[in-house]
Amino acid sequence: MNGPDGGEVFESDFRLSDGRRPVAGAVLLHQDGRVLLQHRDDKPDIDSPGQWSLFGGGQDENETPEGAMCREIGEEIDFTPTAFRPLLLLHGWTTEFHVYLAGIDRSLEQLTLREGQGFGFFGINEALQHLDLTEVARIALEATQLLQRQAPDDAVLLPGW
Repeated sequence: MNGPDGGEVFESDFRLSDGRRPVAGAVLLHQDGRVLLQHRDDKPDIDSPGQWSLFGGGQDENETPEGAMCREIGEEIDFTPTAFRPLLLLHGWTTEFHVYLAGIDRSLEQLTLREGQGFGFFGINEALQHLDLTEVARIALEATQLLQRQAPDDAVLLPGW
């Protein structure tokens, strides 16, 4: 990962007491219903090379999952979500992944991609049907669809957004 000055930033080696790495990311939902996804670098030494994923990353020691999600997204696209809510908590063998639903009100031209080979806005169905998604991204997008389907007509998915 590259920092704001272009120099390499090393991922935190912080682990939970059971040895798993805490990670936080978000489904970035635009007001038009599309989601912003990251096209991961195509490097064989990273997780899920070349796939489409959520923006996010590792939680540092003494950092909340919400703080990690906001910091990581800020580092990756120069945007910090202000409206967000918990969506999922995935307990994997090696990772505990906190997934949020967060609002984004910017266009691609207003964002600066600092990690990955690309990014783009997609309809959720389009992403699920046509993109090579990471497992977490697929689960998170399906959960977002479920939340949208179950919401009453007057429901606000992201209060304050």
